[in-house]
Amino acid sequence: MPIADDPHPSSPDRPEPTGGDPFEGLLLDENFVHGAAVREPSARTRMLSAQWRLQEPVDPGGRRWSPHLHRTSRWSGWLDRRGRIALAVLCGLTALLGLASWAGREPPTDDRSAPPLPVAVRPSADAALPGGGIFPGGKCGTKGFHHFTLPPAAGSGRPGSPGPALDLGSYGFSSQSANDPGILEVGLLISPGPTGPLDLARPLGPEGVAVEIEGPGGLVGAAHHLPVTYDDDTEPTADGRLISPVSALVTFPVAALCPGYTGPAVARGLVPPVDAHNTITGPPRYTLHVSFSDPAVGALRRASGSPVAGDVLAADNLLHDEVSAVGPAAAPGSGR
Repeated sequence: MPIADDPHPSSPDRPEPTGGDPFEGLLLDENFVHGAAVREPSARTRMLSAQWRLQEPVDPGGRRWSPHLHRTSRWSGWLDRRGRIALAVLCGLTALLGLASWAGREPPTDDRSAPPLPVAVRPSADAALPGGGIFPGGKCGTKGFHHFTLPPAAGSGRPGSPGPALDLGSYGFSSQSANDPGILEVGLLISPGPTGPLDLARPLGPEGVAVEIEGPGGLVGAAHHLPVTYDDDTEPTADGRLISPVSALVTFPVAALCPGYTGPAVARGLVPPVDAHNTITGPPRYTLHVSFSDPAVGALRRASGSPVAGDVLAADNLLHDEVSAVGPAAAPGSGR
């Protein structure tokens, strides 16, 4: 028999289930029956439940509800617009920074031996150097500074000319470890010329050796009263003097460089630039001057009839008329 408010009433033609009545013989206590409460859903609830099983509920305001529906409030739309604007601004700034960095790049150059120059040479203070010598820091940035007055380049005592000569051997930077600041080493070759031996005092000259390194912005490093180390085959006289020819090594510490300069960069700048064929294309970026003064130099010049006067012997790393189209390793320093 159909039950009232049943959302799925059975058909009147449907046969009754067979079997005995499960409630047959059930005894109900009267007090229990009167105290029982009805817990069945109402007819409307059962009807809506049956309907919602076939179709999702519809919001009265016209919006269909879904557990996966994204928020579409006016605030979310405002945030989406702000996000798009921020992304566009970020992309524009990135493009501008890229263009600025590309415009600031220096043009490529084939001269790999020339390091960049500092903007300006800052003066420093005079100081004693480790191992001997004096750093004239107050002269940093000065153009044309030399501790000894250099003789003129004309009649500079090249092979075949009268008088003594000083030439540069090898020169470069060396460092023992990453913690070692390093040194610049310069080899010296001293020859008496064709007239006779050159009797030199030890150390090389009463005031030692002077080294100056100059660039387009002025002096970038200097030291004077530097000691020298002689080759093992250099034999002094009985009174401790040296008879040329003499080979010696001068050690120039990086503490003698002006502020803003490093040993490796300066050493690279002492080498003339070359092209792809290893041909020198111009003067070196930095000019290296080495000099010393000894009365024996002036005496031998006067005795040999040299056109150069004075007691100073000097050499540099510049190319002169007798040197042409050679590689940097083969370019000798000139002497005078």
